Amino acid sequence: MNTFTITKESGSVVSCVREIPENPQGIVIAVHGFSSSKTCATYRLLLRRLPAAGYGMIGIELPGHGVEESKQETLRIEGAIDSIEAAEHYAHGQWPELPIFYFASSFGAYLTGLYISTRAHKGKRAFFRSAAVNMPTLFVKEHPGPNEQKMLKELDEKGYIDTNAGLGDTIRITWEMYHDLETTDLFRLFSPKGTSVMMAHGAEDTVIDPKAAKRFAETFDIPLVIFENEGHSLGGSPETPDRVADLAISFFNEEAEENG
Repeated sequence: MNTFTITKESGSVVSCVREIPENPQGIVIAVHGFSSSKTCATYRLLLRRLPAAGYGMIGIELPGHGVEESKQETLRIEGAIDSIEAAEHYAHGQWPELPIFYFASSFGAYLTGLYISTRAHKGKRAFFRSAAVNMPTLFVKEHPGPNEQKMLKELDEKGYIDTNAGLGDTIRITWEMYHDLETTDLFRLFSPKGTSVMMAHGAEDTVIDPKAAKRFAETFDIPLVIFENEGHSLGGSPETPDRVADLAISFFNEEAEENG
């Protein structure tokens, strides 16, 4: 595994990890979830499994996450999408003849869904793991309860809150990011152009309701694999992470074989 950085047009820096096998048949851009980082278990899994299957892997760190360069950029929706775009430009520049794929988890899947719907892109296939298709509802409530009211008061007073949403590292959410979420509904905006999507979700996910994942998959005619007795991490059983990786690799292989 190698660590490296990509500088975006804005001047902000994206912290990344990569592992590229000899003669790769494609490059997979991985996008982690909220409160995660480039050291997450999913990236470690992909760094092991994807190169062994013949794919290069580039894992980005989202703005405001981790402890290195990406942490310095304030988290905003457009800035996060810029990071995905920068990674794709880097991959295409280094390996212009190879197809590009995406493996995105939770919040990262929400962002990747927005990316392939609103920006010109080259990725042929996207695998969404525990996709936060209704990400805004984690923060924006139609009828705020006591916790949400406390959060809104803190946003009013300080202009930001520091939260991990019960998921991992503490991330700063500004008023601007809150408004980004208010106005960025993936169900409304999703319209992938030239990219096939597949989803995997846990039946017992208490972070992103499986009903939302099913509704999204049905609305957009996306194949969805439900893992019984699994939560948001899809790691309750020791073999599940590799089963998820197997699904993604098989999905990517279909495109690689078609273009082989």
